[in-house]
Parts: sequence; C-alpha cells; structure tokens
Amino acid sequence: MEKDKLDSLLYSRVKNYKDGEDMNYENHYLEQYRMYLHIFNSNTDRRNKSNEFFLGLNTAIIGVLGYLETKTLSDNSSVIFIFAPFVGIAICYCWYQIIISIKKMNRAKFQVIHSIEEKLPLSLFKTEWEILGKGLDTNKYRKISSIEKNIPIIFIVLYTLIFSVNLPWDLVSVFFK
Repeated sequence: MEKDKLDSLLYSRVKNYKDGEDMNYENHYLEQYRMYLHIFNSNTDRRNKSNEFFLGLNTAIIGVLGYLETKTLSDNSSVIFIFAPFVGIAICYCWYQIIISIKKMNRAKFQVIHSIEEKLPLSLFKTEWEILGKGLDTNKYRKISSIEKNIPIIFIVLYTLIFSVNLPWDLVSVFFK
C-alpha cells in the first residue's frame, strides 16, 4: 500500500484532538501501539498452534497408515491406502493456504508497525528489518513462512508416494490399453 494512503488510514482521527491535548494524543497513540504489538504477538501464537495442529494431524494419519501396514490389513488394495492420501493432501492444501494467508497478514502488520514507528522516537522493527537485509539476503535471514510452507509440500509428496505405491497398477493398466 502506498505510504500516503496508509498514513491517511492510520492518522484519520488526528484532527479530532484539539490544541492543548498533545499529551492525551501521545498517550492514546502509545497505548494503541502497545495493543497492536500485543495483537501481533497473539497472531504469532495462533500461527504456532495452527502449525502444531496440522503437523499433529498429518503425523496421526501417517502413523495410522504405518500401523495398518504392519497389521493384517497390509493388502495393497486396501481402500484406506487409496483414499487416506487424498484426505492428507486436502488437509495439507488447507495448511499451505493458511500459511500464505498469515504471511500476507504479517506483511501488512509490519507495514503498519513501520508507519507508526515513523512518529515514535525509535523505529525498532524497521531497524531490525534493515539489519536483517529486509529478508533479501538468506545468509542474514530466511523468512519463516518460506520455510514453513515446505512442510505441507513434503507431506503432499509423502501422500502421493503412499498413494502411488498402493494403487493397484494391474487394474489401472487395463484402462490405458
């Protein structure tokens, strides 16, 4: 978003403060900044819980499939080994989309934080981002979301492999003759 548009949204109520209310404005400004940082941290906690949930769910699916493979149901034509990977892939797709959504939301939140910091004595987040090379130099910093989104992809590859191994190829080959 353009800086002018962002500033007009952020500071649309500045005109509501009259001369002599500078201290009141500063207190409200700092309190809102603190609340926004708290919300930002809450989103990080939600992100972690979301990742834990999806990782646990996928681990459970893979665990059940592994358990069933060792039992008498190890018949490769078992329906569960054909359909469970589709469920796993669907779950991973949702997980991937959530990671992308959170990435976009965090990008917007940092844009807001950087804009607010321009009016504060110190720009801590902006300075940190500069030190980290703005995420462009992977030797300094690798964006968490770019690492995170690989995990669902790895599970998708695993589910595809499970599906491929358990597909009754002799029956499938009949359709391609």
